[in-house]
Amino acid sequence: MCYVIITSVSLVWFLCTLVADMFVAVALVTPKWLIGPPIGGANWSQATPGSNQRLESVGIYTRCKQMQQLGYHCGRFDLDGFATDGSVYPLEWKLAMFCLSLGLVLLSLTVCATLLTCCRQSAFGKSIHNMTACAQVLAGIAVMLALFLHPLGWRAARVQRLCGQEAEPFYPADCSIGISFYCALVGILLTFAAAGISLKAESSNLRTRVRRRIESGSKLVCIP
Repeated sequence: MCYVIITSVSLVWFLCTLVADMFVAVALVTPKWLIGPPIGGANWSQATPGSNQRLESVGIYTRCKQMQQLGYHCGRFDLDGFATDGSVYPLEWKLAMFCLSLGLVLLSLTVCATLLTCCRQSAFGKSIHNMTACAQVLAGIAVMLALFLHPLGWRAARVQRLCGQEAEPFYPADCSIGISFYCALVGILLTFAAAGISLKAESSNLRTRVRRRIESGSKLVCIP
């Protein structure tokens, strides 16, 4: 018999996983891991409040900068992918890109898996909930490694041009941490939270009330 089980816990699990996936995706594609100082070398405290000045920034494989002919332009700098020269694309950022991409792929797969658990509880003799939780833990670790690897590349010439010659690993000099970094951090927290919720979601799907509804012939079981 085909049936669909939806509980409040499984819904929270799905939403938590989906939001975590979205945060990690934003962290990957946006060039806002490091935000440069205002043009002209002024300190942040001297910047005019509410100013629309667009600041240069850099991400894992993208950057935004002021260009003479194009003006403020955002684009990729990994023109040859992982084969891009290390002076342009630091090795640490290539590794961070790999880890973050791996985490995003795993999270995207777990989003699909959370939907699958509504109508199927096991696959190949294993609990889908447990397998999904393991994948989410691995995704969280991968994104965490990316957060550690990106600051290791702050000694690169690209970062020193943006942030100052004093920039070094885990010290951004005149730059500030951008929203992309915090998106990845929130994604990690939500990912580990989702892994924990998955265990509760499994027990909620196996409750006596659910089994009774299924035995009575219900194909759609919605229980808070």
